[in-house]
Amino acid sequence: MPTPLFPPMTTKPSWQVSDDTGQAGIALDAILIGCLSFCGLIALILWYDNAQGITGNGVFKALQLKPWAQTPATASLDPSNYLYFPIVGRLCALLDLAGIYPGDPRRQMTVVHAASAAACLSTMYLFVRHLTRDRTIAWLAALFHLAGGFFLNLAISNEDIMPSYTLMFVAMAVAGMWFTRPSVRRVVIVAVLFTLAWLFEWRLMFPTLPAMVLALALAPGRPMARVGWIATFLMSCLGVVALLQLLWGGQPGNPYRLIDLIWTAKGVESGWAGFTAAKWWFLWVGISETLLGGRNVGELASLPLYAPEMTVAALVILALAAGVLLLFWRNRLAPQTRILVAIFGGTFAAGEVMNVYSQPQDPQMQINVMLWLTIAAALITAHAARSQRRAALLAFGCVSAGILAYNVHALAATRGEDTLWRNTLQRVEEHVPPAKSFLLVHGFESLVSQTYYHWNGDWKFFDTLGPAPTPGTKFKVLALVSGAVNRPRLTGPELAAELEQQILQAMALGYDVVAVDLWNWSRDKMESSLSTVADRSKSDALYDMLHTRFNGTPVYDDPVAGPFVRLTPVAGPR
Repeated sequence: MPTPLFPPMTTKPSWQVSDDTGQAGIALDAILIGCLSFCGLIALILWYDNAQGITGNGVFKALQLKPWAQTPATASLDPSNYLYFPIVGRLCALLDLAGIYPGDPRRQMTVVHAASAAACLSTMYLFVRHLTRDRTIAWLAALFHLAGGFFLNLAISNEDIMPSYTLMFVAMAVAGMWFTRPSVRRVVIVAVLFTLAWLFEWRLMFPTLPAMVLALALAPGRPMARVGWIATFLMSCLGVVALLQLLWGGQPGNPYRLIDLIWTAKGVESGWAGFTAAKWWFLWVGISETLLGGRNVGELASLPLYAPEMTVAALVILALAAGVLLLFWRNRLAPQTRILVAIFGGTFAAGEVMNVYSQPQDPQMQINVMLWLTIAAALITAHAARSQRRAALLAFGCVSAGILAYNVHALAATRGEDTLWRNTLQRVEEHVPPAKSFLLVHGFESLVSQTYYHWNGDWKFFDTLGPAPTPGTKFKVLALVSGAVNRPRLTGPELAAELEQQILQAMALGYDVVAVDLWNWSRDKMESSLSTVADRSKSDALYDMLHTRFNGTPVYDDPVAGPFVRLTPVAGPR
């Protein structure tokens, strides 16, 4: 009988390159990786000089975080980030005492996130060392993970995902080690880690919850024992949530019902939700940029610009996927194979379905879903090292270093924006006085996040706004995406009529409504810019309303923020 190409492994998996199960150097290596990577990331933060990085989300979270750093007793909890603001807020308070970016949580968050990323890399080392029993491969796995486009960007920016992501990876890694031989104690510990992770960021529950349940369903043991472990896992999760809710007591924002923490419905009733053809293109963007580039590409028109980068990344990812699937097939009878496939493969499958429904191009939506990349690269290298060790290690090291160099180079395109925007806002205030002006913006551009933070923004300003001027309320914007995101059921004409009414209301209060560069966009550019949250009919309706109901007079052209155009209503009957 001929020998099969990939004979099944029933004992030691083929990615375990040695029998060394000792602890020599493990703790020291993990500490060293954490310290080196933290110092390196801090150096990158200082060099990058761009706290908000590739997204503006963290800027908005920074103002929400401030009360937790300054007056925690009266600060409000956020069910979707139940633990993030209290814990990171107190860490920012410690940074205040240490004199590190005092009073500036927007930049303090980057330090906290760099520490979280360093802990994640130490965890990666420990997990890969456990899987492969190889110290060198574990070091290279930490380097490969650091090099990834989204990981590197999010590790040095104030986007709020990194602490949750790190905790979730710890839970997945511990499950990957322990669920080959589950016990009640082990299941409870993993459940606690998992729950703490998604209480930092609610959305992270959904990709990994079915993966954890699947891993326990496939774990070695009697069927009734597996049912018991699953029940123990789920009840432990509920127990942690209930206990924390009880401990917070009367803290402002603490939900009265347990279900309001388990299901916060964040983003469900918004323009981000729903399946569209464009999101399949954005899925390609999100998956490929996870590895190379690390850009948050939100316009379909930008895809040709990054197509070579995304194509190379996609080919590498497909090669890793094919290689690790063949490796898992070869080791299909090993219990560890089933657990790894369930946890990391299950998170990927469930996560990408969720991402196609929401924001597949967003870095914080992809980073935890694509965790399998580093695991796959490490296992393939370990398997190859059994016969060609030097070549396998050299290839893994060179690829990791090359990806890191490429992604650091990509960061340079947005380097220095903190200093740049501080100077820009001073110029903008001189030509477009914020006390008596509304800005008509797209909603996703840097101008919005920068003015929101530096002008102490509040999205509810319109509810209590009086006549112009209002020196105490500098942040006043009307955004094209606002209606599309927050009122997705409205038709194009309804969205356009709502925005027109808001513009006219601002003018009636005596404010100048000043549009940014969107006034000069073509119809196609308008559609492309809204493609993540609205279809062509909505973008056309907004475009037609702006250019038929209003005239534009140039006010100021800034070298960074672009042109500013004052709007006036078109005279005559409508």
